[in-house]
Amino acid sequence: MNKYLIKFKKLGMYRFISGLDTISMIERTFRRTNLKMQFTEGFHPKPKFTYVDPVATGVIDWAFYLTIELLEDYNTSFVKEEIKNVQPPHFVVDKVLKKDVSLSKIRAYEFQIIARKNFNLPEKIVKKTKRGFREIPISSLENLKIIEKKDYIVINYIIEKENTFNPYIISDAVFLAIRKECYPSFLFEGSVLDEKNPRSG
Repeated sequence: MNKYLIKFKKLGMYRFISGLDTISMIERTFRRTNLKMQFTEGFHPKPKFTYVDPVATGVIDWAFYLTIELLEDYNTSFVKEEIKNVQPPHFVVDKVLKKDVSLSKIRAYEFQIIARKNFNLPEKIVKKTKRGFREIPISSLENLKIIEKKDYIVINYIIEKENTFNPYIISDAVFLAIRKECYPSFLFEGSVLDEKNPRSG
């Protein structure tokens, strides 16, 4: 079986497309290519994809990873070009590797948020869950960096997968949020996802 790891960026107004609609868009995109996909068995065959967890609606995603199984052994540059030829304008293929990985091993995400001036991080975030509400202390954010610009503030952080929350709930002052990367580092060598622990700086 020929398995590929592909990284997309969901940009612009496409950040308002839901996770389920994003998956449907991906399947339609691959069906337009000349790539021969491996399908599941049964009454309703589907292409064999696995996906990283989606971000909250409204968050720009620079690290939307998926894996796909193809019937033929294609060169990665050919796969990337096939996707580029039919991709939607703001859902852009970034990298392609011929690699068999498990996206379930991702343990943390890196985010960047941009907020208006005179904004202070709260001591905790209250996240709504299926079982009620859960408090996430700001101290649980790793590699936290706050950079003050002339008219706004940029905040970068890494958060464990199980603590992930919608960045827009931090404050009404947040006007843009981006998922920058996923960890651990088995995905792409030479990128943020190298073998170095991201927490080590």
